[in-house]
Amino acid sequence: MTTARQIRQLVRPLLKRHPDLALVTSDSLWLTPVTHVARVIHIGRTSSARYCDPNWWLLPLFLPDTEPTRDIGFCRAYIRPPIDDSKSLDLWFWDNPLMQDELHLRIEKTLRLLRTLDNLRSCRSFTEAHMDYTCGKTFVENIVYDIAMGNLKLARCWLHKVNANCPRLCERIREIDEPLMDDDRAALAAVLHRWERENVAGTEVEPFWTPAPFPLELTG
Repeated sequence: MTTARQIRQLVRPLLKRHPDLALVTSDSLWLTPVTHVARVIHIGRTSSARYCDPNWWLLPLFLPDTEPTRDIGFCRAYIRPPIDDSKSLDLWFWDNPLMQDELHLRIEKTLRLLRTLDNLRSCRSFTEAHMDYTCGKTFVENIVYDIAMGNLKLARCWLHKVNANCPRLCERIREIDEPLMDDDRAALAAVLHRWERENVAGTEVEPFWTPAPFPLELTG
């Protein structure tokens, strides 16, 4: 299995080049500052010690009961080796002398993409355009995201569907019932901020997290 030491050695040049990049856990790089949606590059461990399995994702931190250092976020994508027989990189083998340079090139490309997703609105738009919703969106995701974006009329439509079809879906969602029906933006923002704060508190993420207003608070 890939070790923490291998990962530290792999990412050390990246950390030197990018002051906004942090090794938050032993196997994940996060772009900072961390606000509502984490932008994570994960150097995945495999059952074999010979290679790793890098990927990236977007992780909303304000959804109820999110575990930032354990949950896999939306829009997950693998960082693939180059399709080039001359480089013999069908997998990211640690003992391949080309591995580190080639993986760094692909991580740099991923960073350029992730830096464009620097606010909740851009993350949401990207998710809508690229996420595979084969199994459908969850009611919780729809309600909370629409509240965060200030789309309260749409959020109330989702809430009616929850009440009609999934009355026991998520007890924490009941916290937003009354302020949502009352169109109380300040109360809704307070709940979302509290959920986000509770999710990051006491985790490795907390030192890199910066509270920020939701679009909900900037529109009326």
